[in-house]
Amino acid sequence: MTTMIFHGGKLLNPRKPELQEGLEVLIEDGLVKEVSDTPLKSDTAQRIDLGGRTLCPGLIDAHVHMFMNEMNLGLARTVPITYASAKAAFVLKGMLMRGFTTVRDMGGGDYGMRDASDAGYIETPRLFVSNRFITQTGGHGDFRERSVVNEDYACCSASELFTIVADGLPEVLKAVRNELRKSADQIKVMLSGGVASPNDPLNSLQYRMDELQAIVEEAERWGVYVAGHAYSDDAIRRGLEAGIRTIEHGNFIQPETARDMAQRDAYLVPTLITYEITKRLGAASGKSADSRAKNDLVHAAGLESLEICRAAGVPIGYGTDLSMHTQQWQCDGLALQAEVMSPQGVIAAATITNAQVLRQEGKLGELVPGAHADLLVVDGDPYKDLSVFADGGPNLAAIMKGGVFYKNTLA
Repeated sequence: MTTMIFHGGKLLNPRKPELQEGLEVLIEDGLVKEVSDTPLKSDTAQRIDLGGRTLCPGLIDAHVHMFMNEMNLGLARTVPITYASAKAAFVLKGMLMRGFTTVRDMGGGDYGMRDASDAGYIETPRLFVSNRFITQTGGHGDFRERSVVNEDYACCSASELFTIVADGLPEVLKAVRNELRKSADQIKVMLSGGVASPNDPLNSLQYRMDELQAIVEEAERWGVYVAGHAYSDDAIRRGLEAGIRTIEHGNFIQPETARDMAQRDAYLVPTLITYEITKRLGAASGKSADSRAKNDLVHAAGLESLEICRAAGVPIGYGTDLSMHTQQWQCDGLALQAEVMSPQGVIAAATITNAQVLRQEGKLGELVPGAHADLLVVDGDPYKDLSVFADGGPNLAAIMKGGVFYKNTLA
């Protein structure tokens, strides 16, 4: 049993607007055992001096894709799963070293990667997986080009990890049940068109209401919630009416729908940084011309959607949705989100709100007794300067997950 006491620094509690001084934190057997404003005594604990630095909970990214790391999703079928898995492990290690001790994979990540991480075979953030997302024929998630006439397009390749195409009640029920069988932490369904898919308009409404309601009912019977990819206001509204619990993206939401969302205790998981980086890189982003044109539309609406939801009282999380070589900008979305929210609000979004999204309140996102010892030691005050998380983590003196150091430069 490993026991440590952190002292000599400041504690970031995402529920409080200022850093707290004079506190000591006891870590025991991978959990936070005690937080005290008086010196803690232990005959066995290793005392770790923070040297005036900030101790804060590990960050949570509620929208990642560990397997979407090829330049063209349509060509992912040419990549063997063995290669894709090795590359995903590399990508996930990068997320951990940027300070994201937990991530929610929203399509592609499965129980195999999660279990390999839990067993210690790969070094990754704590993983919550959706397995394959569910899409209708021609919907966001159906990456076939128009020229493809056969349905068996994803067999025996990395593409089969991303998506399952299901139409009609029998097929969608079977699709949900199959992902639940494979122990998905949440189910993801496509409610509208998207940026990356080649054929569906952004404002398209995907799935009939009876199909959506069946998906939600089936998941809830297993104690699992449903997340919905949606851009248009109509798509968001239909998803909420069907019982969707988290709205991913939500760029074109309108005030009335946001108020309804708040009343239903549904969550918004914005992904603003992916549009910003695609806009910045242009063709070098790896997106097609059609996708970049769609990206321009959602990019322009992103910050406004955040303001609409903040004003309505919608709980707002933090996600990135980056893929391929753009993963390096994962932390930059924090400052982007701070153009609408306060720094404390952004940190709360990436910690305690995302913990609520994951149904892990009191276990993740804050350093309280009983929580996992997932923590960062930061040079600087994140409430005053969110850039302390930027540039791949050089300002992180230590990174811990489950009581194990993955980085430690403390003397």
